[in-house]
Amino acid sequence: MNHRKFILSVMFLAFALFCFSQRDSPGRLSDSLNLKVSYNSSLIYPGARLGAEYSVKSFNVAKTKKSGKKKDFDKERFVSANLGWYHHPNFQDNMYLTGGWTMRRTHSKGFFTEFSPEIGLSRTFLGGTTYKVDNNGNVSVVKLAGYYYALLTVGGGVGYDYSKAKHKPFILFYKLNLLSMYPYNSTIYVRPAMEIGLIYKLRFIGNVKSKL
Repeated sequence: MNHRKFILSVMFLAFALFCFSQRDSPGRLSDSLNLKVSYNSSLIYPGARLGAEYSVKSFNVAKTKKSGKKKDFDKERFVSANLGWYHHPNFQDNMYLTGGWTMRRTHSKGFFTEFSPEIGLSRTFLGGTTYKVDNNGNVSVVKLAGYYYALLTVGGGVGYDYSKAKHKPFILFYKLNLLSMYPYNSTIYVRPAMEIGLIYKLRFIGNVKSKL
């Protein structure tokens, strides 16, 4: 698979996820586009991640307990596209594009939890110089040597939304993801990745309702 097919495949994936989410458009309450940037670490190996998430559904839920105590929180659903990378010294760099579905629950004071499955493609770039030998014994250098993998990730995170109480358009978050790549030496390769980052909220006009 070449680089052009790699990028086009993930663009198609993100578009398919967006179209799937629009099937539920009658219940969609508000629209927003958020931009994400984070430090992305796989075990001890450093990296970065960039992404965007589009809100397709947002409900405010207000509950009153028998004790009279009120509980207020928002439920949001996003489709997302993300580009991640981490560097494993003396071994490889791993770059991966994913499309996902994020479920976020934010309390009135701004604290939130979220869960997000994602699917996509991974491309590794081997460290150092890679050579190949043909049937005639000729040796040549392989440029951008590496491999493609199908990728599935699941992740859970916590954070604080400053737009709730402080009216600032950004979110701080921490997230732990589990990456699985296939085929990796004819097996499934699994490794954890940690994110610490910032989400900037670009708000669009929408109708907001409350589900009581």
